[in-house]
Amino acid sequence: MDNKPLTPLPNWVQEQQHQSWQIEILIASGLIFFLTNIPQYLGDWFADYEQATDVGAESVILVIGALYFSKVLLMGFVINLSLRALWLAYLGINFVYPNDINYTQLKYSEYFKRKMERKPDSVKRIMQLEHLSSLAYSMTVMLTVMAFGIFLLLSVFFSLLRYISYQLYDSQQFGVIIMALFLLFSLGLLDFLFFRLFKKSEKVSKWYYPIHRFYNWVSLSFLFKREWLVLISNGKRWIIYPLFIFFFVVAFFLAADDVDKHIGDFEDFTLNLYESREFLDIPTFNVVQNTRYNNLLKRDQKIGSWCLSNDIIADQTAWAFIVYNKSMDFTLKEIMKEYEFQRGGFRTREEVFANDQKFSASISQYIAIKIDSMPITENQWFYHRHPKTNEVGFKTYISLDSIPKGYHKMHLDKLIIGKDSTFYAPYSSASFFKE
Repeated sequence: MDNKPLTPLPNWVQEQQHQSWQIEILIASGLIFFLTNIPQYLGDWFADYEQATDVGAESVILVIGALYFSKVLLMGFVINLSLRALWLAYLGINFVYPNDINYTQLKYSEYFKRKMERKPDSVKRIMQLEHLSSLAYSMTVMLTVMAFGIFLLLSVFFSLLRYISYQLYDSQQFGVIIMALFLLFSLGLLDFLFFRLFKKSEKVSKWYYPIHRFYNWVSLSFLFKREWLVLISNGKRWIIYPLFIFFFVVAFFLAADDVDKHIGDFEDFTLNLYESREFLDIPTFNVVQNTRYNNLLKRDQKIGSWCLSNDIIADQTAWAFIVYNKSMDFTLKEIMKEYEFQRGGFRTREEVFANDQKFSASISQYIAIKIDSMPITENQWFYHRHPKTNEVGFKTYISLDSIPKGYHKMHLDKLIIGKDSTFYAPYSSASFFKE
């Protein structure tokens, strides 16, 4: 029996199929521009989110997923646009010279002519590129939906894992393994390997089908499952499966660089194909980071932890700004409780001033500042929203009258309140030069 479609395609849809290349080029061109800026937008958003609330692995996974499927879309649309550009070039030449190769003008030998005639002519090459372009576009969108479903499911999985095994919950390697398993489920490879018998057996299929359907819903596979079955039932599976896996893996490693840049702590999965210098990633205080100095901050950069006013200080006063992160709340609550800091209910201006001193003393106790080995005490701290980065934090002004000219280091230590002891731990340091 012929393998005919169950529902005939309406004529107007067939017409749209023939003209879809115009829409493909328009969408691909616009999205390529948009997708190249996605990592920066997501990085800025995550920086604000991380400062404002407690961040768990499930939240990080969703951000990684967003970075990942932006890379999938970017790769797919670049491939689609490249194929369409080549297709238009072939189409233009065929329009001007529709009779293909003029062997009379070339004066090739009969042997070479026979060899050339066995190869696809111009029309066949145009049709091949047409099919490849359409498949590239469709597979890109399909893989993006698949990736979104996988990372969404991965986030839910880790939300539950948090209460079962925190060691696995905090493991990047375990997360990558689970992600690979979800990918295999979505592609149907494990389905094919382990449950093929279940599908052939009428009784067992009735037991397996609800599991199969449940996974399709929770992973969003139902959005493309039928089209995926159309693809693998008509195409060559030995090409399609490795192609999808290769595409997924390449996109993952490309996204890993953005994850390490904007989220951090993802170096194990980054690709560095050309860097061979040996003395770059060395623990040292002799480094000048743009985010540590207000005057060196670049556009769209976030401070993250703290910054100094300048790397070269010509005046007798400098200032330090510390970003207020959610992780500070536990210790600050304990300190401010000792100082009897109030959140409101003031009746006079003097009561507000007195409470301000309690606030400033609390921050001074929480953050200890030293220049070289000299403690900087009695700092006055202020709430401050940084005008360049829009980050909220605490700002203090530091007199440098007693600091000699030359090279110095400013050290910040943070108070740690443990179960059995209280101590200061190194928070961060920055070098500066006083003129």
